[in-house]
Amino acid sequence: MAVGSLHGRDPTGGERRVSDAAATVVGDSPCILIVGESSSADDAMDALAGAFAEQSLLRARTAVAARERLAEREIHCLVCPFDPDERSDSPSLLEGLADRTDAPIVALADGDDADRALEAGASDVASARSATVLRTRVRNAADRERYRRAASAAAPRHRAILESADAVVWVVDDEGTVKYVTPAVESRLGYTPAELERTALTRLVHPDDREGVRDAVATAVAGPTGTTERVRPRLGHADGTWRVATLTCTNRLADPALEGVVVTRTDAEPTVDAGGADAVRTGLDRLTDPLFVLGADDDVRYANAAATRFVRRFDSTTTDEPLPTGAVLWDRLPDALGRSLSERVREAERTGSVTAFETTVPSLEDPIAVAVHPGDDGATIHVRNRPAEAVETDRDRLALLESVIDTVDVGIAVLEGSTIRLANPALLELADAASLVGRDLESVFDDDLAASVLERADSPVVRWLESVSGTLATEPPRPVDVSVAPLSPDFDADRDTPAADRTLCVVRDGRESGDDAASMLRRTTAALASAEAPSAVRHAVVDAVGEWMGADVTVWYRGTDDDLRPTATVTADHTGSDDASIEPPAIDPRGTRLEPIIESGEPTVDDREAFTDVLARTGLRAERVLAVPVGSDGIVLATSTEPTAFDGIDVDGLEALSAATAIAHEDRDRAAALRTCRHERARLETVVDRDERLWDLGRSLLEAETREAVEERLCEGLVSLSLPAAADGVGLAWVGRADDGRERLVPTAWAGRDAAFLESATVALNGSEETPARAAATTREAVVVDDLATGDAMGAETTDRAGEDSWRRRLRDRGFRSALSVPLTADEFRFGTLTAYATEPGAFDERTRRACAHLGTIAGAAIGALETKAALLADRVTELEVVCRDETEPLSSLAGRLERRIDVRAVIPRSTDGSTVYCSISDGDSDAIRDRVATATAVESVTVVGDGDDRTALEIVFAAPTVAGTIAAHGGVLRSLEPVDDRTRLTIELGEPVEVRAFVRALERRHPGTELIARRTRERPPRAAGAIDDLAERLSERQRRTLEAAYHGGFFEWPRDHTGEEIADSLGISQPTFSRHLRLAQRKLFALLFDDADGE
Repeated sequence: MAVGSLHGRDPTGGERRVSDAAATVVGDSPCILIVGESSSADDAMDALAGAFAEQSLLRARTAVAARERLAEREIHCLVCPFDPDERSDSPSLLEGLADRTDAPIVALADGDDADRALEAGASDVASARSATVLRTRVRNAADRERYRRAASAAAPRHRAILESADAVVWVVDDEGTVKYVTPAVESRLGYTPAELERTALTRLVHPDDREGVRDAVATAVAGPTGTTERVRPRLGHADGTWRVATLTCTNRLADPALEGVVVTRTDAEPTVDAGGADAVRTGLDRLTDPLFVLGADDDVRYANAAATRFVRRFDSTTTDEPLPTGAVLWDRLPDALGRSLSERVREAERTGSVTAFETTVPSLEDPIAVAVHPGDDGATIHVRNRPAEAVETDRDRLALLESVIDTVDVGIAVLEGSTIRLANPALLELADAASLVGRDLESVFDDDLAASVLERADSPVVRWLESVSGTLATEPPRPVDVSVAPLSPDFDADRDTPAADRTLCVVRDGRESGDDAASMLRRTTAALASAEAPSAVRHAVVDAVGEWMGADVTVWYRGTDDDLRPTATVTADHTGSDDASIEPPAIDPRGTRLEPIIESGEPTVDDREAFTDVLARTGLRAERVLAVPVGSDGIVLATSTEPTAFDGIDVDGLEALSAATAIAHEDRDRAAALRTCRHERARLETVVDRDERLWDLGRSLLEAETREAVEERLCEGLVSLSLPAAADGVGLAWVGRADDGRERLVPTAWAGRDAAFLESATVALNGSEETPARAAATTREAVVVDDLATGDAMGAETTDRAGEDSWRRRLRDRGFRSALSVPLTADEFRFGTLTAYATEPGAFDERTRRACAHLGTIAGAAIGALETKAALLADRVTELEVVCRDETEPLSSLAGRLERRIDVRAVIPRSTDGSTVYCSISDGDSDAIRDRVATATAVESVTVVGDGDDRTALEIVFAAPTVAGTIAAHGGVLRSLEPVDDRTRLTIELGEPVEVRAFVRALERRHPGTELIARRTRERPPRAAGAIDDLAERLSERQRRTLEAAYHGGFFEWPRDHTGEEIADSLGISQPTFSRHLRLAQRKLFALLFDDADGE
């Protein structure tokens, strides 16, 4: 036992003062000291003399004598008169003795003085006039003191063992007051022994467990010596926490050494055996979420590392050590969180199912989600951070809740037991009452309805059962439908106890149930009428169905040839998701519950099992599914996680909604199709108009009689075209004529605005300035510059130098922002470029580029034809001698095969790639020559068309292109071929204005190895003028070719060398086509002959 005067606090915060007197034991008889010189002291001496031996009674008449006696002898009890009238400025005799000894003192006092004597330090009170009472009380006090001292003296070894042990042991009296506690209590609970002695043991016990401890002590006391009782309460520690422990109470009241009940504390037993604990703990400590395992008494059996860190955030006294086994979790958490968690554990244990809830804690940054998993011997608690996107602050939720409750048009009431604790204005209006709070439910509803509501309120498992019907206690009674949902019990912080169970009641006016459907139909049909597109129709319907049915998710699926595809989705607010976050996939209805529903066209409600395959394919969670077919190719699916959702739905209302939706949807589909058709028609009309204008422009280019006319019409036509990407169209267009001799482009025609700078401009083809015209001429591909400010360009092999070129700056100064240039070519001949500018960036889109490239191709062909015609009619010709080394060329190969000179009279292109060549060969047998020609490469047929003057005239039809065709296509005339060693020398006449260099370059591209070896200029032999020149002007190209083939083919000989059908075959055309072209050419010839003759 502690020595010295110690002051400390007990678990309730009070203070205890422990005496500093020493205790000794002498002799076997009690020793009584009577103090005082009053008559009452004398009477007491006389009364006690008959009960005690003479040597056991001592007398001291003064306080000083009493102190001497106490020093000399071991006194077991003192008897002292108490005088309440003694002076208050000094301690009374009784108070002086109480301060000097811890032996019991029996005060001699009567009546009202007894209480004051006890307050002054007396252990007991008796009257000197009642000898029996006095002797009994003195005897009891002396014996107890003697036994106490005897026990202290007899058991020093046992006490030393207890005080050195690590076990907490209390000795309490029959009422549970602590008489003694081992020093281990300080290391285990945080209290010193002095703080706990002479206090009630139950003050260390949790209030909820105190009754159990009292019962255990009482049971042990009531039994014989050795009776033992065990109890598992929560014990309070000095750090303010509670931990579950086992208390063993053993009756030792009859033992003079103890005279009390021995209470031993042991820790709560763990549930995991030592062999598997390490593996389990290691695995659970890897979890990042807090995990607590509680025993049946809510004591902590295990907490992982994350759980320890979680608790440490609220308890600054918690060390890094794991939570100790037996600790009470609630006491380590904030009060609100601890109470809420405790109630959820109770709910989980009561229902036998997992209970989850979300809450916020002021000291935590994010809300948390808690799941309680109950078991037979406790519960497991999992804590995690709540996802940020699902979080709404409690303040916002409360504000919204108040707003909703006050504004909803249905009645809402919250019951506490059977008493109404909250009622919104809508319910007050229904009940025709100014206030309902505090009233009993039976005073508001009829008896049957009140009983049904309370019955559902008592069910903690069922949520949102189907509504029950009844009447309000109004005059007259008003029919209502009531939906009931039990709420989780709150925690009463004031009383520190759970509040009564609460119930939410939603009360609807029974007279308006049908009106809800009608109102919904009116609103939806109005929305359908104002919808401008099918998508608006679908969203209006899913909104209406989702709101009316209270669905979690509502999706419109539209049928295609293969599956159903979602086209509109809406989610309820309480799901915590937005419409964009729900994207159900397409589903195949074949073989599912949807197939017969679509065929029947009737709204259907089914449980999850019927729609298992559909829900699995869509990824939606639901307990109930509502399917509403819409038209012949649509269906609306509404889902809910409530097991009784969609019960009692208005099928007629849904069918009416489906019919109205089908009509509106078909109407919008027709309107959308009509708009699409009109738009497409307008687009096609624009395209046709544009194409017609391009066709007219192309025809105008082909009808032009001079190159200058072609170039002018091309520029004017391009400026007149509208551009889809530019409202102002083409601002300036110009044609640059290629001067291959000087390697430059010279502007020769233009149209549009600001063209003055072109009069003196030239573009060097071998220069460094990368203009669109130069790039198009050198690459022979279209070039586009979308933005002259940035130099963004499109086209083949076009580049843009760093910095701003002068040409671009000049164009920008004139307001142009984009440019396009296309080459003007025909076969291998480059005639120039067509360049256009626009005032808007990106004006030349893909369609415009194709159109300009097409016009460039037509213009190039027209210019090529005009150049060829001019070359054929030119009076001055250039005779070229060219060496061809192309062994694959058919005519050159034939000359080498024959080893003879071939004189070419005419070359007539065929409709295919080949051509018909009329030629003559000297010095040889015609049949032998024909046979050798027939076996030559690429020769399709050969016919002898004349034989005389030692020359053989042949018509040779080649299936492949020949060099004669290439020469003719570029304005030249092949006169002869002569083999020279391994080469073939060609004699070619080239009329003006065909440039020799360009001609030879084009010939070399087609026939590699071609080389110019001689060039002579001469005048063409004179020929008849007048009608012959007019005929050449009037004949078309095909008419001229047909007439020439007929002439050289002997068609006009008598008898004819070849029929018209044979000549047509040689040309690759039909006989009627040959006849038509021949007759037209003959008519023009005879018209010139006879009309001019008549005129003369």
